[in-house]
Amino acid sequence: MAKTIKFNLILDGYPVRTLEELQEHFSLEDMANYFENGLLERWLEVRGYEDELKAVREIESYGERRCAIRELVKIFHIFIDYEDLEKGIAILDYLDEDNRLHEEYKKNAFQKRQIIDDYHVGYESLIYRMEEHRDHMALLKADVIEMEKEYLGLFRLDYKALYFRLLRTAPKAVFAILTRDALRGYWLREDEDQSIHSNIKSSFMSVGIIKNIMGGDLKIKRKNTQDNHIWELVEDSDVPVMVFMMESDAYIRSAGQSSEKWSCGDINGQFRKFNGLEYQCNHSGYELLYMEV
Repeated sequence: MAKTIKFNLILDGYPVRTLEELQEHFSLEDMANYFENGLLERWLEVRGYEDELKAVREIESYGERRCAIRELVKIFHIFIDYEDLEKGIAILDYLDEDNRLHEEYKKNAFQKRQIIDDYHVGYESLIYRMEEHRDHMALLKADVIEMEKEYLGLFRLDYKALYFRLLRTAPKAVFAILTRDALRGYWLREDEDQSIHSNIKSSFMSVGIIKNIMGGDLKIKRKNTQDNHIWELVEDSDVPVMVFMMESDAYIRSAGQSSEKWSCGDINGQFRKFNGLEYQCNHSGYELLYMEV
């Protein structure tokens, strides 16, 4: 026959072996926990307290913790003032609620951290994808649309580091980002951080560099008419474009906008966008460099 293993209950920090010790060191919180996890029944069983065991087992039908505590006080003949008992129960209710809220907070905090982690992973994955698509402007445009739509918050925090990263790993992606209104301002503004805009001018304001980076995605316009005063339609008004560079003694404007007249001083290094494009030039050898947005 297997030997019954006896164990002590720890009430209020004291090891309890008998009902007398249980009464002496009775703790509402400890007893409630032992009742709920079943250790109280097991202790009564191995100690041979059959009457108390039967009474404790009958408590389960009550279903509410405060009712169970009141019954435990009666079963073990704990002499405690009613008002003190109710205060003790109220404190337990408070602690239970605090623990519940704490667990809920941890759960929510974990979920929030998971969401944040997933958000950062998605952003970093998008940048890796842009680096993989470094030579494909159509794919890069799709990537930057996703960045503008899904990761604008992280871009605002990372715009400076991202520029210098893409400058090294995927320079065509820099041009793709400059096509998006919500993103380009962080790299082109002069008031707060001029270092990026200055770097863009020093890194990209070369015809050879622009042609090398853009490849077949670059559009080049040369003068087609002998009349120096004629405005030539380059792109219809429903075609958005971004202009890289133009020569002096040449002018551009949005298609159909006769009040506009932009010179190279207005254009070079600014990556201005237009709805369609018209071109006026005095020299047939000059080139206007731009891309469709």
